[in-house]
Amino acid sequence: MCPPVMKIQNLLSRLCLASTLLLTCFVSPAISSPSSPYQALPGLIDIRTSFSDSVHSMEEIVTMARSRGFKVLFLNDHERVSLSYGIPPFRRLLRYEEELPSIMTHGAEKYLAEISRLSQLYPDMILVPGCIASPFYYWTGSWLKGDLTVHQYDRKILILNFDRPEQYESIPIMGNALSLKYTGPLFPRLLFFLIPFLIGLLLLFWRGMGRKTGLIIAVVSAIAMVDYHPFRSSLYTPYQGSQGIAPFQEVIDYVREQGGFSFWNYPEQRSGVRKHGSILLNTPPFPEVLEQSFDYTGFAAIYGDMITVTDPGKEWDRTLNEYCSGVRASPPWGISTADFHEDGKLGLKLGAFPTTFLVKEVTKKGVLEAMEKGRMYCSRGDGRVWPLIADFAVSSKEGERAFMGETLTTFSPPVIRFSVSMNSDQQKPMTLLLVRGGTLIKTFGGQVPIQVEYTDHEAPKGEMTFYRLIDTNKQLASNPIFVKYMEKE
Repeated sequence: MCPPVMKIQNLLSRLCLASTLLLTCFVSPAISSPSSPYQALPGLIDIRTSFSDSVHSMEEIVTMARSRGFKVLFLNDHERVSLSYGIPPFRRLLRYEEELPSIMTHGAEKYLAEISRLSQLYPDMILVPGCIASPFYYWTGSWLKGDLTVHQYDRKILILNFDRPEQYESIPIMGNALSLKYTGPLFPRLLFFLIPFLIGLLLLFWRGMGRKTGLIIAVVSAIAMVDYHPFRSSLYTPYQGSQGIAPFQEVIDYVREQGGFSFWNYPEQRSGVRKHGSILLNTPPFPEVLEQSFDYTGFAAIYGDMITVTDPGKEWDRTLNEYCSGVRASPPWGISTADFHEDGKLGLKLGAFPTTFLVKEVTKKGVLEAMEKGRMYCSRGDGRVWPLIADFAVSSKEGERAFMGETLTTFSPPVIRFSVSMNSDQQKPMTLLLVRGGTLIKTFGGQVPIQVEYTDHEAPKGEMTFYRLIDTNKQLASNPIFVKYMEKE
């Protein structure tokens, strides 16, 4: 073999080796345990594209995620980014509005068409459309006094699995499409303007001042009726102060009716109090909404801020206990959310906040079924390396097992088994907390991988409880496994 050919072959061999090592660094294959009936599939939720305020196009994000081993992307551009402030008495007609790029400014049809195109172009990727919405805000203060403040704008809800344009257009938030949903309840107050309008029309048949008076009454009443707007998409206005949980529950209920998933995002964010131009924004942390609202799918359990609602005995555990006692029809699940806008911004790469799904089949249907059932866990890493949970299950002496999101009925003390590792050869010290029913029952520490088998002889009998895992650095959180420890008759 001539030397040039040998050199070329050696060069190709080195390139192949280098590419293999590179893929090993960036690609995290789905990890499954031989003893688990499910396949673990890492995905990313809360991803923004250039349809709203990301610097990356949707295709750039899809290819970037694909190159790093992620097979599932939940795309959540802003449904609408707008604020409006009206001047009385006709606040809807005499108003200033600021609107930034969003799904609605581009058009929901275009947004969904691009997701469909990329799904066909990259058939190995599971792309789930959705949005992030700001359901409600209200104003206090005055422009003239320099203290005009908008409240609760950053109380955001992630909406997942909306695949029809009309679903976005009809979300019951201020400023969305015309709707007949509330025309009935709004109509009685419309009579306050309709009756004077009819009187004004009658006065037009008079002569002299009566006709002029009738014209003024009819015009003012007509303007008032238009401003009252009985075909609005939401019952709530930004000029009557806080409306409690009601405007947000309205959106949650709508999403459930449409077959989508709703998640409270960033419940303890620290960036909600800030100045925006000449106005102030005031959205302090809002962990209380987890207990105030019902029938939402879940919440962001890991994201860019430090979070406390996942601590033993706090808001998440209290809602889970409400489910165990029958107060709630469904438990809220935890996910990791990225608030992704730009790769490398603030030192965070795409992939820093993965949610791993335990799926029966590697399809969109399989992922959505896992999300609905709570078969998933949350991690935080650097985009390439993050902690994993394998074999987290509770079993009985009789051989029955339940995994995350599932319920086990046992007549013997429950046995908890799990394994925690990294998706690389990296060794890392971790301290893991095993929580039962909101109470920390056991702490496990050491270098990962950590394997545990623990029998809970103190488990309460005759009632439903739950077990979940979290690490002290808030880089790993499981969803709960529910257990009914029954006494033998």
